[in-house]
Amino acid sequence: MATGTGHLLAERAGGVLTLTLNRPRVRNAFSREMLEALAAMLDFAAAADDVRVVVLAGAGGTFCAGGDLTMLAAGESIFGPADAPAVRLASQKALQRATVVRLREIGKPSIALIEGAAVGAGLGLALACDLRYAGTSATLCTGFGRLGLAGDFGCTWSLNRLVGASRALELLYLSPSLTAARAQDLGLITEAVPDDRLSEHTAALAARLAAVSPDAVQAMKRHVARAHTHDLAACADAEADWHVRLLESGAHRDAVRALAHGRAVRSPSTTENSGAKES
Repeated sequence: MATGTGHLLAERAGGVLTLTLNRPRVRNAFSREMLEALAAMLDFAAAADDVRVVVLAGAGGTFCAGGDLTMLAAGESIFGPADAPAVRLASQKALQRATVVRLREIGKPSIALIEGAAVGAGLGLALACDLRYAGTSATLCTGFGRLGLAGDFGCTWSLNRLVGASRALELLYLSPSLTAARAQDLGLITEAVPDDRLSEHTAALAARLAAVSPDAVQAMKRHVARAHTHDLAACADAEADWHVRLLESGAHRDAVRALAHGRAVRSPSTTENSGAKES
């Protein structure tokens, strides 16, 4: 699939859209073109009924180094001229919302496939995905403290949600380089997988996710997000609302019939419109 730039590759197969950050010579550090293309492809994924899952990966054995150190050392920014901080600020805010926030809020499962390093804003991009699978030789690092920075691309928010305030501050202050095993222990990644099995493992999981009812997936994501801001009663009420609606869906009825007859549940061919509205 065309993305408009060589800095981001896209491939769609079996309901899975794989987006690959493609600047391997600089460890897939961000460029303006890369982020704009990623934003456009996430919009496409959100609107396309035949895209069920988004997988985010990096080319050349590295996930993403975040900011381009060469540009930072030169006092330059991908977001605008060095002498126009207001322009840079507006641009960065817009691109953060269009990428990490979009990943978090998109109503479809997202997976980060982490090879090599995920650092700084690149780590923030991985943490914005629903699930994260890393090769056993991968390393994760905030990196901000080493550069006299405090975090961007949602990294501090995601760290706080995943590991709690004290651990998040430790990772930000000291910028330790975490092995995949340690990152899994802390809850930063879903699973550490042998390097030579990582792509196959992630592809198999993405295929399984693509077979789940899109309406049920959307409801699950809303339930989990709601749990951070609402009490138990409100969350249980919302679960009940969706439960009743989904009981009337064709995907549910097909699944029950298949299970009752000992068959595998088939993947619905298109996103079914169950008439469900956000609650």
